[in-house]
Amino acid sequence: MRRKLQELQDTLSGFVDQRDHLLLVVGSTEGEAAWVLKTLQGLDQETPSDLFLLFAHDAQNAAQYVTALVANLEAQLEGVNLARQEKGEERWPPLPSGCQDMRQAPAARLRAAIEHMRGLIPSDGDHRLVWVMMPLKIEDRVSYSQLVGQLLPHDGFQPWMRSLRIVVRDDRQAPFLVPALRKLGVTGALVYEPDLSTAALTDSLAQEAVDPATPVPERMQALLQLAALDYSYKRYPAAAEKYALLHAYYAEQGQKELQALCLQGAGDVLRAVGKFEQAKERYQQGLAVAVNTLALPILINLSMAAGDVSLELKQYADAEGYFDITDRVATKALNPFPKADAMEKIGVSRHLRKDVGKAVVAWKDAATFCRAVEYTVRLRSVLQRLENAYGAARMVAEQQACKKELQELPRETLA
Repeated sequence: MRRKLQELQDTLSGFVDQRDHLLLVVGSTEGEAAWVLKTLQGLDQETPSDLFLLFAHDAQNAAQYVTALVANLEAQLEGVNLARQEKGEERWPPLPSGCQDMRQAPAARLRAAIEHMRGLIPSDGDHRLVWVMMPLKIEDRVSYSQLVGQLLPHDGFQPWMRSLRIVVRDDRQAPFLVPALRKLGVTGALVYEPDLSTAALTDSLAQEAVDPATPVPERMQALLQLAALDYSYKRYPAAAEKYALLHAYYAEQGQKELQALCLQGAGDVLRAVGKFEQAKERYQQGLAVAVNTLALPILINLSMAAGDVSLELKQYADAEGYFDITDRVATKALNPFPKADAMEKIGVSRHLRKDVGKAVVAWKDAATFCRAVEYTVRLRSVLQRLENAYGAARMVAEQQACKKELQELPRETLA
């Protein structure tokens, strides 16, 4: 996968550096477009002399797309100006009014925005404006194609194109933009169609894992990613074999965080095939390895997994103990979401061993915490448990209070 992503980075970087072409059309699926955007964000950080402007919002039609783009650009401009003010630098001027004028054609508004931003970069030295339009969804393909086509030179290079690079998205599986540009008589656009599908990335990882020219740590990293893919595709024997090999390697190297991660992976495989006792043992081994490290996320995941598998084994006291570890580590990591999840599960563990009173105490604490951090999905679950517990105990007032709060929770955050 490293090679695939390196190829993507090299291609995008090469386009920015070259001087002969204004436009790069990147053929990609929705998922692949996210990789492209992430790579461009990385290039932005590596080349502070260039100005990267990235737009990933959906394109319903040309007018809507440009309106949303201008609003996004205004927000980015405001962020830049706040930073410039803090440094004692002069604010950049706002976009010209024509950019928001819906009476003008979308292409004219878009070009006005591009020209304005290009005018803000220094004319001396090696400075470029990299304008990226990578909508994840493109509904009106005709108007999107026309919008892109009107940006390109039909009668030679124009002054406003100096130091400008434009990256746009086409659909790799059903190309429409490149054929449309050809039909419009547009020439000179570069086309790049990286295959970043799961199958291609998996194949790349497999090649890296067995390539003797690749350094061993990188080969092991590729193998670790392959193990995770095997698990996600339910290839459990293959995943187990890889995790065992990786655990031995990282144990020998003294890399305790990755050793613990492999033990968690092995535990997940065993749990998926119903071997709960063995899964719990792997999680316990992982906790023992990770406990003296600073790998708090790994400790959170291992303790939560150990608690969950203890519930499946009906070992409720053990489950509560592991969820308590999750609670405390998540507090230390300043991560409210697994903390709230663990607080709810502490109550579940108590309830399953018939200690309803202490279960209610745990759920009340969890509800208070969820309100404080605005974790509405977990709050809904906890309130439902409290409502049921109060109902079983014939505590009508408390039950009605829970029911009322549940009804008032925002619908957009329902689980």
